[in-house]
Amino acid sequence: MERTITSTGHEAGSRSDCAAEKPAENTATLGRVETLSTEFASGWASARAAGQFAHVFAMLENEVLGFGAASIVRPDLEKARQEGRLDAYAFMLTFQRAVAAELVSSIQVFVVGQPAMLTRTKSIKIDRSPCLRLFLLGSPRSGTSQLGSTLAKVLGLPWLGEGHGAPLFARAADALSGDKGAENGLVRHLARENFRQIAIQAARSAYFHMHGSASFVDKTPGVPMIAAAPFLLECFADSRFIFLRRNPVANIRSRLAKFGGPFEEHCRDWAAAMSEWLRVRTMLPHFVEIQQEEMLAAPERVARVIADYVRVPEAAERICESLKTDRLEQTGAGAGKTDRLQAGWTVEQVSAFDRICGPAMRAFGYG
Repeated sequence: MERTITSTGHEAGSRSDCAAEKPAENTATLGRVETLSTEFASGWASARAAGQFAHVFAMLENEVLGFGAASIVRPDLEKARQEGRLDAYAFMLTFQRAVAAELVSSIQVFVVGQPAMLTRTKSIKIDRSPCLRLFLLGSPRSGTSQLGSTLAKVLGLPWLGEGHGAPLFARAADALSGDKGAENGLVRHLARENFRQIAIQAARSAYFHMHGSASFVDKTPGVPMIAAAPFLLECFADSRFIFLRRNPVANIRSRLAKFGGPFEEHCRDWAAAMSEWLRVRTMLPHFVEIQQEEMLAAPERVARVIADYVRVPEAAERICESLKTDRLEQTGAGAGKTDRLQAGWTVEQVSAFDRICGPAMRAFGYG
């Protein structure tokens, strides 16, 4: 099981330390370190002067692990600024390499130009180790929400629901990649100077900042997120990918019941997600595919497969229990509801379904 270095810190996203350690009026306060991880350090630092962000860096002995500006606006710090108590901004320093778990407590954070290191909050959060990053992919209405909730609860992982952020960073990375053989000098420069890495580091920082941890669950269904999986592997080399799929008849019936809208649009979206996964999974070193119906019919087997894949085999029993007891949305699922001829569709809809979904159905073995 994941080794928790300490459990005295706040929950991800909690910032009550700042309020609890507010400096006295007009007292110069350098800042605070609020979270230390094997992959980042976060906290806040006072501005050097009005409109001038402080620059901070994290060190382990004589090695600089990461550096950047304390420039993140945060509600509690903004309130303190408006009240004239403190002029400070938050920082998130992503490290250039992962630090061994036993050395995390030795990390020090400094403000450039200041000899003293930043003080740690009284209840500093030391992040879990080893890190665990789970990405749940699939077509909408395929069980991603239930599994996301289950794994977040059982494994104690931060979960923000559907993020939809990775595709944005992936597109930025592609745009910044450049081409060393291009005629345009700027395009060559982007490739030569590895501007793609800017998007990768920005994505890492965003995930760490939003989750308050280097470990998390991201449950985002849809084609763009599936397409972004190889980029996520660039960001997090130890990523774990779980793809959920559902019988297309049940899936489309569930979509129609939940969202309404044109029948053929839902058919195209299901087919596109499945086809994109066929392409993307060849680019991943590992993944697990879970059939949603099996989460209901064979929770023991599904739980064991997932627990082994995420390298927490002892969690299988708890995952299974959660799958059995937590509410599973079953719109369109179950016996007698996966036959397109018994779905209550018109002849025209059945024909469109066969035409649009047929190739993907055959590729995944759906009759």
